[in-house]
Amino acid sequence: MTAIGRFAAGALLLLLPIVMPALPLTAANGQVPAGKWAVLTFDPAETSLSFSLTGWPHDTHGTFKLKRGLIRVDPASGKMDGSIIADAASGSSGVSLRDARMRSSILDTARFPDIAFAPRQVISHGNPPGEFPVKVRGIMTLHGVQHEFAIDAQIHRDANRVRIESDFVIPYVEWGLENPSILMFTVSKNVDLHVTSVAHLSWVDAPASALHAGSPAAIAR
Repeated sequence: MTAIGRFAAGALLLLLPIVMPALPLTAANGQVPAGKWAVLTFDPAETSLSFSLTGWPHDTHGTFKLKRGLIRVDPASGKMDGSIIADAASGSSGVSLRDARMRSSILDTARFPDIAFAPRQVISHGNPPGEFPVKVRGIMTLHGVQHEFAIDAQIHRDANRVRIESDFVIPYVEWGLENPSILMFTVSKNVDLHVTSVAHLSWVDAPASALHAGSPAAIAR
């Protein structure tokens, strides 16, 4: 069960890409570089992935570790690519027996070692200086199965340092994972996730596919 939360927590990593809203992204001089995409490189050492699974007679809390994350965003259209990857085997709830069961029988980390989120499009964003909300649409992969998913996050940018915070819910049972409830011990069919991460902002040339896609509207499709 805890593992469920972790892989979900790993999923929550994906939310980090939200940090790339279209309009608020500018270079240090306040301008959007022509023909450039913004790049967010996430720092595993400054990333916290935690989960909470409501249950009876007690709730389960734990953490997950980020393997790596790199997201590219077109500031003009909000189109995104890249991925954020969490280590499915790193989940820890503080109970070794429970964690081992979750890794082997629920997450099957030997076959599915990664939990990934691939952002595809910025849906909406605020535009206040320094801090703003964002919503991103993408694909979350858990236990080898892809799910369309949208995540809300709060972004705080200080020059090229970007901090992202997000809370969201993963319906793991609905997505086909085992419900760990046993006899009198019951848990929710959803796991609550909280993610905090820091990423470094840089700029690269727009990919050829985007340069030949035509208008910003075409790029956003």
